[in-house]
Amino acid sequence: MVWGEAALALLSKCNRLDPGRPAVMHIRHTERPVIDTIGEGRGMLSTPRGKEAAFEFGAGLPESRRYRLFHTYYDRAKETALKIQEGIKDRGSVSKVGGAIPVATVLDHDAYMEYLSEYADTDDHAKNFFRDWTSKRIPSKMVLPSLEFAREMAQFMMDTLRGARHDSFDIYVSHDVWVAALMFHWFGLKPHDDWYTFLDGFIMQLGDEGMTVYYRDEFKAVPYPSWWPR
Repeated sequence: MVWGEAALALLSKCNRLDPGRPAVMHIRHTERPVIDTIGEGRGMLSTPRGKEAAFEFGAGLPESRRYRLFHTYYDRAKETALKIQEGIKDRGSVSKVGGAIPVATVLDHDAYMEYLSEYADTDDHAKNFFRDWTSKRIPSKMVLPSLEFAREMAQFMMDTLRGARHDSFDIYVSHDVWVAALMFHWFGLKPHDDWYTFLDGFIMQLGDEGMTVYYRDEFKAVPYPSWWPR
């Protein structure tokens, strides 16, 4: 899938949402340049095209919702959130940036940098990292285990949703392996064969008995995992 198509497909799913329930979106950040040294990529910012796409993404969201945006500590994720907010506000909707997501996956930075020295900035290498992460092949002292990460993210999201208006729409801007891990542990969905492009991800709504997730050209209703916070 060409990047841009996934973002448009996700925006089209907004028309299928239940207007009487809050919605939550998790997406990868917008376009960035290729990272030459993968371990030094934290400070890499968005491309001009990526900034424009994030703005247009925000402008394409439903006008009837009130938005809150959250992002990881990476500058490009924050930049994406701010550009989406600009697009939302440009057409007159209510939006605010809630700040950084208080979840960290890297526990031993030096060991993690050494581990990443064997990786390149490719989808195949991202898939390999996801495989090793979810199958517990990465030491838990170096990187938070993927299920613990998914549980912490669920707890933060649920805490943030408590008392939310029916028209609230929370947007979380993160990274490809984060989105892949959440889709896997929350909904039992394997990663896309072509991985996750920029601004790719999913939208979800919570029900009494389970969750509905919208992604690409699909949607699925799933029960809550046994560990899901209530």
